[in-house]
Amino acid sequence: MSAYSTNVTQFRDKELLLCALSEMGFDASMVEVNETAQQLFDYHGRATTYTDMEGDKAEIIIRRQYVGSSSNDLGFRKTANGTYEAIISAFDRRSHSYDESWVGKLSASYARHGLIQKASKQGLRHAGNVQKNGKTEMLFVKA
Repeated sequence: MSAYSTNVTQFRDKELLLCALSEMGFDASMVEVNETAQQLFDYHGRATTYTDMEGDKAEIIIRRQYVGSSSNDLGFRKTANGTYEAIISAFDRRSHSYDESWVGKLSASYARHGLIQKASKQGLRHAGNVQKNGKTEMLFVKA
């Protein structure tokens, strides 16, 4: 058995989170999106209760068959403050690298998509990236 733990995130926008998950390799066919939180399951297909005695539930779920061999479901549960917290098992953190580093890359992708969305609303379009002093800068031009 592999207990779940949660990661606090700043993800508030469901569509941006879905874009970031897609960029991380989980296309729309692999991601289940629900209006109400649904049960997460372990690698045996059993309902889990690691973070909530009434059942670990999430609105955005990547089912175990898309995560890796002998994996558990990955979930993103909407919290009272409007953010989505990542629910990831200890096994998947360790064996499939869905650890803090992965969550960090997901966060960077989320932020990048957020900037592109904000720029688009201001009449700008993303024109690519450049490397400056070891950092990536995003370029925008008038649309």
